[in-house]
Amino acid sequence: YKETAFMLAPPDPLKESEIIEYNRRWNRYDPLYTDPDYARAHGHPSCPAMPGFKAMFPFGLPQFPKNIASKFFYTMDRNDIVYERNVYAGDILGRGQESLFMNELTVPGEIARVWEMGGQGETVDAQGNRLFVCRGNTLEAYSKYTDGTPPMDFSENMAEWTKYFPEAHVTTDEDYERIRAMWGQEKVMGDDTPYWEDVKEGDFLPITCSDGPITYMHMMYWYPLGDMSIYTREELFDPQVRATTFRDRFGGFLDETALHFSGRNIPGMRGVSYNETAARLVVRTLTNFVGTKGRVSRFGWGLYPFFKELRVRPIDKEMFDKVPGYEGRACERHGSEGDTVIGRACITGKGVNEKGEHTCDVALWAETLDGEIIQTCPSQIVLPSKAE
Repeated sequence: YKETAFMLAPPDPLKESEIIEYNRRWNRYDPLYTDPDYARAHGHPSCPAMPGFKAMFPFGLPQFPKNIASKFFYTMDRNDIVYERNVYAGDILGRGQESLFMNELTVPGEIARVWEMGGQGETVDAQGNRLFVCRGNTLEAYSKYTDGTPPMDFSENMAEWTKYFPEAHVTTDEDYERIRAMWGQEKVMGDDTPYWEDVKEGDFLPITCSDGPITYMHMMYWYPLGDMSIYTREELFDPQVRATTFRDRFGGFLDETALHFSGRNIPGMRGVSYNETAARLVVRTLTNFVGTKGRVSRFGWGLYPFFKELRVRPIDKEMFDKVPGYEGRACERHGSEGDTVIGRACITGKGVNEKGEHTCDVALWAETLDGEIIQTCPSQIVLPSKAE
């Protein structure tokens, strides 16, 4: 496959500007990812891309035709990216080996048939060397009326889950003080990257916290949809800003108002996070910790399904069983407007990989101010060793 990956016209080399633009959207606080001069002065050829950059499915996933069903439910279930190295400006991303899979997960006695469909694909550089492997899948379920009842239309089908979606958190002034206190606990390690030998299983990493609760303007800024902006931490605590700006019904401050992000006018409903939003917000819990001398070698995320019919298994329960105080927990709901995203992480294992790098398995997750888990992110980091 190394000889055939670039038989089609190869893509352009990655530009430093596009990597930095992406990094700044998700992590504006670590100069390694936003300042090329800082990155080069600390042993990197340029700013490394934040984990998740251009690492969605590089292949087409199979899907059932929706017209076979009276009711149809689907969601992205999880992604898992394993990195051979950091991605930098100048890299050319090509496609390597790919494979697909399909498994039935139907629970006996339930009214819907459930399928897991996904695949795995390699991303290679211009020489055909593997940069990373991305594995992901969807969950899809369908049921068929047999009594002549007409099928739901698409909007009715999609709106059904709103009947049991939990209420939003309303962020109070006291909550904002909690958020500011968590910002003070964040720590970018930089050149103080810890040695592998000094990290112990059961150690918790310093937490991170989003810049206030998620609003629809945050979603439009992050992905991005137009020339949008969001308030900085300094602005959120500027008395003049707080006194003169619009505050939405969930307690978030907006520098402008806009149409609802969700695109569906369901009375009383709110926008929900994209599949990996919380994961992209908390991955800097890892990049902060590994500093300039380590790297993130695995970044995964699991998603809580909207529809009850797809909740056929706990999400990453086995990961939490290794975290002191979190035994028996799992991903508990989907993220949405009103959520403040707190990044928490715990070392759950240590080892040495095939390349001789010293690794730590990390349970990483996104938690809200109410302590609910809205995204699970089984991950791995590489740290320098005293033996090197």
